[in-house]
Amino acid sequence: MVRGILTLLLLSQLATAAADEDIFDFYFHSLSLPASSQDDFQQLSQLLGYTTLEDAIVLCEQIIEDNSGLQETNPALYGKLLANLGMILNFGEYYENSIEALDNSMMYLDRSVPQFSPQLINVIMAKASSLISLGKFEEAKQELRRAQHITHRDDGVYSATQLPIIEKLFRVSYQGGEYLDADRQQFFALRVSERAYGYDSEDLLPTLIRLGRYFADRGALTPQFGDNDLRYLRESLFRRSLELYERAVKIIEVNYGPNDPRLVEPLQGLSRTRLMQRTNNKSEEALERALYVIESNPTTDLPDRIDAIIRLGDLYTLTSDSRAGDLYLRAWNLMPENDDYNWLKVQAFGTPTRLYPRAQSIVYLDRRPNSADGDSELFIDAEYTVKVDGRVGDVKLLGKNVPNDQVRRLRSQLAASRFRPRIVQGELVETKNLIIHQRFRVAGHIEKK
Repeated sequence: MVRGILTLLLLSQLATAAADEDIFDFYFHSLSLPASSQDDFQQLSQLLGYTTLEDAIVLCEQIIEDNSGLQETNPALYGKLLANLGMILNFGEYYENSIEALDNSMMYLDRSVPQFSPQLINVIMAKASSLISLGKFEEAKQELRRAQHITHRDDGVYSATQLPIIEKLFRVSYQGGEYLDADRQQFFALRVSERAYGYDSEDLLPTLIRLGRYFADRGALTPQFGDNDLRYLRESLFRRSLELYERAVKIIEVNYGPNDPRLVEPLQGLSRTRLMQRTNNKSEEALERALYVIESNPTTDLPDRIDAIIRLGDLYTLTSDSRAGDLYLRAWNLMPENDDYNWLKVQAFGTPTRLYPRAQSIVYLDRRPNSADGDSELFIDAEYTVKVDGRVGDVKLLGKNVPNDQVRRLRSQLAASRFRPRIVQGELVETKNLIIHQRFRVAGHIEKK
């Protein structure tokens, strides 16, 4: 039934396993096979991984062939063997073959287990993973809804066993650009977790912090200027982010006190959201408290302390606060003169570090400028200086073949940019003669190789 799949795979170079890294969470590791196949099955478990995937496929097909009699005597067990093959194929990025094996698996399982048996969930989830990887989002949603329905029938609407399913539904919606539906999935995951652990449980902390970051990122990506609905959505997303982080802070304070190191992560999250929201003073308050917590705790590791100081310095740089330089020097002076910390000095202060905005590797134009020769690269080359306060100065145009409005745009971008400055021998220094090579491309144009 699955004969021929292996031949197809061996004719091509094995793909790098960049597939669903969690696919083997659904793998059937404990199967009661005949004694003649037990050793092979145990060996198969040891082969799961892309470097030995070819051997795993060979062995899995061999086990299936050796146990073909199970099709009649134990179709559920035979179906699980086929499902395992489907998961191995998924991990190797052979998604069509994976779906074929998983469909065959379901055919045998449907014969022998109830329609809403939890035994079906692993196979359904594995198939959904392959469909997602193929970009077949609607089909994947149907499979995931089926798996979710089984959990609801088995353990209620707020069953915690559906959390991995909700995560997949979220990813499908997000990848498909259905962001409001993705938001709903995240909220439902929170409600399920609250029912499972309790509203004020410490076990909720990872979920609260993760969703706090998610809704902050969603708010930042929602246009600030536009109709009232968009503005309201943006503010509501930021508000949700802040509420989640504040809940996390309260849970930690109640259980561990106001200066516990566990507070650092949600406080840094609060600061990040406030900065995105353009409420700089409250952003600084949260990060200053995070630094206080770190410095007041005698068990804090030195790298964590240095990181917190640099973070606050970066925030001060972004908000044009003159205290930034003192914090950078303080972090520098905390780093001992040894090989373990020399790399950190170079990484943190060896070159100016762009803090805002993100560099654009390529800027897209509506059309190719008339002044550009043939298929030559479109570019601007400019020189600039990063001053000790992290601002940019002395911008000089070195060369270009794009219109002047793009030069003005680049100058404006550099003027608004903020960098963490360089430190040399314990002193903040300006960095001259930095070069930016800004590339341009015409939208929709395919460059000749």
